[in-house]
Order: sequence, then C-alpha cells, then structure tokens
Amino acid sequence: MTPPIRAMVGALLLLGFAPQQSAQELLLQKTQSLQKEVTALRGLEFKKDVAIGSYTREELVDFLRKEQERELPKEKLDRLQKVYVHFGLLPDPFDLHQSLLDLFGSTIAGFYHPRTKELRIIKGPGAPDYAELEEAFEERYGLKVKMEEITLVHELCHAAQDQHHDLTTLPIDIDDNDDLSLAIRAVVEGDAMAVGLKYGFKDQFDAMSRIFSEDYKTGALPGPAGALPAYLRRTHTFPYGFGTEFAIQVLYRAKGDWKALSKPFLDLPASTEQVMHPRKYLGEERDHPQRVALEGLGTIVGAGGKEIAHNVHGEFGVLVLLDEFKQGTARERRAAAEGWDGDRYHLYEDDGGRVFSIWYSTWDSEEDAAEFFSAYSALLQAKHSGAKKESSAQKIRLESPTGARAVLEHRGAEVLALDGVDEELEGKLNAIWSCARKTELKTVERVPPKK
Repeated sequence: MTPPIRAMVGALLLLGFAPQQSAQELLLQKTQSLQKEVTALRGLEFKKDVAIGSYTREELVDFLRKEQERELPKEKLDRLQKVYVHFGLLPDPFDLHQSLLDLFGSTIAGFYHPRTKELRIIKGPGAPDYAELEEAFEERYGLKVKMEEITLVHELCHAAQDQHHDLTTLPIDIDDNDDLSLAIRAVVEGDAMAVGLKYGFKDQFDAMSRIFSEDYKTGALPGPAGALPAYLRRTHTFPYGFGTEFAIQVLYRAKGDWKALSKPFLDLPASTEQVMHPRKYLGEERDHPQRVALEGLGTIVGAGGKEIAHNVHGEFGVLVLLDEFKQGTARERRAAAEGWDGDRYHLYEDDGGRVFSIWYSTWDSEEDAAEFFSAYSALLQAKHSGAKKESSAQKIRLESPTGARAVLEHRGAEVLALDGVDEELEGKLNAIWSCARKTELKTVERVPPKK
C-alpha cells in the first residue's frame, strides 16, 4: 500500500539543494558539467542533455495537486483511504488528499519526471536554507559537502537511468501489488542515492551511506510531513533507506563495479523482502515470492459486499502494520514479518457502509506462519478491544457488540484473516480457504509506457 503520486520516481527528499538565485544559464552549465561526473562514476553515457528548470515551493505544490488529480480522482482516493483506515494505518476521519500534498510538497528538494523528461529543482520562496544545512552538517560530521551538487547528481542519475532503462515501463504505478511497486522504487532511488553520496563524500562514502540509509529507514521527515502517520512517512522513505543498502550490496557483490547497478533494472526484484534482505535476491538461490490469487472469492462474498481494492502488503507492509499497534517488542515484530512468502488481501464494503477484509498470507515455514499468527492475533485483540474472544492454538475469533467478527486461522504455512465480516461470511471460512492459489513470481514484467 504505497502512497500515491508514484510517477515522480526521481524525487529526492530534503537532502539536496535549492540554488541560491542562480541564473538559468549557470544552472545549465553546472548540469552539463555534472552529467560528465555522473557518467564517469556510474558508467552511463547520456544520450542527450537533460532539460532542467526550477519551481518555487508553491509551484511544486501546484504541480503535485495537478498530478494527484490526474492519477487519483476522488473516487479512487476515497477507496485508498478506506483501505488504510480499515487496517488501522490511518485515523478516521483523515484528509488523505491534503496529507499527500504535505508529504510530497514539504519534503522534495528536486525531482526528475520520466514522463516529461524534465528535471526540476526547488528555489526561491519556500526553499530551505542550504547554506545553513551545510554548516550544520559540517559541525556534526566534520565534513564539507555541497548539497547543491549532490542533488543535481542524484537527479541526473535518474535521467541517465531513464535514457538507458526507460523508467516509464517499470511497474511502479500498478494498482494491485504495492509491495512490488515499492521494491522497484527502491532500485531506482537506491541507485541514485548511492551515486549522489559517492560523488559528495568520496572516500567517506561507506560511513556516510550507512548514516543516511539508517536515517531514512526511521521515516523521520522535516516540516508538515514529520507529523503525518508513520505509514505514509515510512513507505515514502523506504526506497531511500532500504534502497541505498540494497545498492551497496549490489556494489559489494560486483567488487565495486558501479555499472553493476544497472543489473537490477534488467532483472527487477519482486518484493520488499528481496530489497530488505539482499541475500534473498543476490544469493545463489533467489527467494522468489509467491503470487497469491483468491480465485472465486467474489462469488463467495456475493451480493454481501462490493470490492473496494485488492493488493499485497509484503514483508515491509506487514512490519509497518505490526509496528502501528506496537504489540510485543520491536524485535518480535520484525521477526514476525520475516519469513513472509506472499499474500493478498481483498477489501469490501456492503450497502450499509460496513467495510470488511479477507487476507490470505503464506510463509516460508509452519514456524514462520505460527509466529505471524501470534503477532497478528495480538494486533487484532488490540484493534477490537472489548470484543468477545474465543481462541485455540490455531484459531482466534473476536466478536464485537455490534456483531462484526474478526477471525484468524493458521493452517500449516498459511494464515487466513477475516476482519469485520458478518456471521454468514464467517460460516464460509472453509470455502475461502479453498480459493487460494499460489505461483512463484520469478520474473517481473515491464509494462507499456504511459503517455
């Protein structure tokens, strides 16, 4: 369930620069000079010069608003909000439209747009004081850095990626596998992060890349974005934090050959699990996720509900979900998310506005499934505090005073969760189990480019 407005895969969070009233001519000259630096470091020749311009913060927000209206009409945005609220990732009520503008509008320092082929940086009113940031950075780490150039190198790396690997054909904007989308965004951003940091920090790259990746993994953000729910912040920063670590592991396996960063573009990772644990992607035997389908589920639900969405949480999504309810220790929650092998949830709404979900997940082993079952049982009990409880080693059932039920069952290496269902659908539990189909997702296919 990654946050929308995903077309701007080249956006750099507030890490970069806004030029100090630079003339357009000087900006173009610097860009052309840095293109050579990117080619020398990354090994990608530019097939043509990159169009560059600037936005004020106000112009950026206006651009984001138009992109959001194009990608997320109100009906789609409302459906997304119902998904996030149902799983407890967002409060209710919540203004998702404005929050997404805050998320992107207050954190982006520059971006490359694959559709328009333009690179934009933020300057003028609303731009941060980068001289002050550089001074603070030197005081903290004892290093002088040029945030201006780091940002441009990062964005130019995205332009080079696009010219060689066509970013518009990456399955980032797909609506039914947010886990896959987030993993691929991590490839794009991790590559550019590594190149920008290597350019900026030279022989201090190893130490500083670890610092930056760990900071991003916390989900901490400046300005209005810093007050947003953890789910929005953490999925926004995942590609930068975990993506940087992934890129570093690719470089390590390639003995420092920076051209190797192109390999994941040609053989895309299929899950956040592969990004979070690079050995599961880079190892001799890759850990392929399971593509889960619940065939015939709509027939079982019948007229009792209209489908709102179906999607994949993935390992990172499971972790964020467990962290939101904070049951058990952070280490226990991480352990419960690991061992993920595949999942799919379907969300429905009945005529009375009741939202309910059916979520099937499969795990690497029975032990992994049991661990998740235990962690998610605690989450459901916290979510449905006060509900009547019936439980066994393999199943837990909660019934609220309104009659809504949550049922969690563990069978072998699989777990099935029903949340918010009525008595009739609960009685079809075995039929729902029989819907599950699994196939290994070994190859990630490209998609037709959007116009």
